[in-house]
Amino acid sequence: MMPKILKLLAGFIIAMMSVTTANAADTREIGDSFSADGIDVVSINAGVGSVELIAGGGDEITVLVSIEPDDGWFGGPDREDLEKITLKSASKKGKLSLGLDFPRGLDEDDIEEHWEIEIPARLQAKVRIGVGRISIEGVAGGVNAHAGVGEVRIDVPGGDVRAHASVGDVRVKSATKSAGNIEMDADVGNVSLKLNGKNYQAERGWGPGASLELEGSGTDEFDISADVGNAQLTISSG
Repeated sequence: MMPKILKLLAGFIIAMMSVTTANAADTREIGDSFSADGIDVVSINAGVGSVELIAGGGDEITVLVSIEPDDGWFGGPDREDLEKITLKSASKKGKLSLGLDFPRGLDEDDIEEHWEIEIPARLQAKVRIGVGRISIEGVAGGVNAHAGVGEVRIDVPGGDVRAHASVGDVRVKSATKSAGNIEMDADVGNVSLKLNGKNYQAERGWGPGASLELEGSGTDEFDISADVGNAQLTISSG
């Protein structure tokens, strides 16, 4: 009985993917660039989709967002709706905040948004997504990332890292030579820490989760956690 149910479920998922692929042809791209002069932090707030942020060599912030309907079986936003969505930005006290502005009556959960951002390596990145994937690479000014349902992947040369997923895995790599305090926690899941080739054992309580705390003398601090999922941190200073 169970294999039959799994086959039916797999068929349903494939069918849903086919519908999504068909709708993906109706895609719109929104792009812009900003001067990084006077900016210390770049903050991105996304709904459903993905955010890929990398560090670049210049002193400019470039943004490209691909948007498409996420309408499943029941219809949803059309091309006209996509044309009404705009990129919103606000700069205040050294922080550049980016997001999408949806017209009244259009539910942002019905839109998939896929962000590609390039920022100077010196800046701090703050990324939040409701459902989807976060990928951050090369940023040295610090990272703060949160996924509601999804996964977080971070690979940086240094800087503070705070990363959390409500449901999903969090994996962080850092090449910092100045590791400070480390806090890791998974309410339901596993915790894994590897520091310069040495594996550290997580503490387990009575429940299905695990936690780990390690004091360090450096300046770069780490707070890696998942409510339901695994938290993994690898630090290798070379």
